Amino acid sequence: MLNVDASYNQDRGIGSTGAVIRDSSGSFIAAAARFIEHVLDAPMAEAMALKEGLLLAQQIGCNRLMIQSDCLEVVETMKQDGISATASAPVYDECVQLWQDFVSISIEHCNREANKVAHEVARLAMVSKLSCNWVDEPPSFILEASVNDVTLFGD
Repeated sequence: MLNVDASYNQDRGIGSTGAVIRDSSGSFIAAAARFIEHVLDAPMAEAMALKEGLLLAQQIGCNRLMIQSDCLEVVETMKQDGISATASAPVYDECVQLWQDFVSISIEHCNREANKVAHEVARLAMVSKLSCNWVDEPPSFILEASVNDVTLFGD
């Protein structure tokens, strides 16, 4: 399971992405945070979050993936083969290319409550201007949100 989310600051034109990968029981596998110095709008930041999540999954050797995003535009665009007439089109093109490398892949919309860990990772990246990956051991700042997500995940 890959959860992705983004943060966006319209006044400064900056954004960030968060991606969290967990196994089928909800246990942490990996996470990525990316600070983006220049981003046009919130939907573009959300598309970039998907791209970063796909790159993370690829990097750790994941070949079967269920993706959740609380951004309906990202979900609908990818369900329509990544075709977009927005400024985010080049990002979606990259996502479509990455998508091809997975044996099994799907995407679904989730509510914001079920996406808290990815949101926290994106928020940290924005606040600290941080870009990094965590593998095997989750960063301490997401532990509480992870417990809540896993509780929702199991329902």
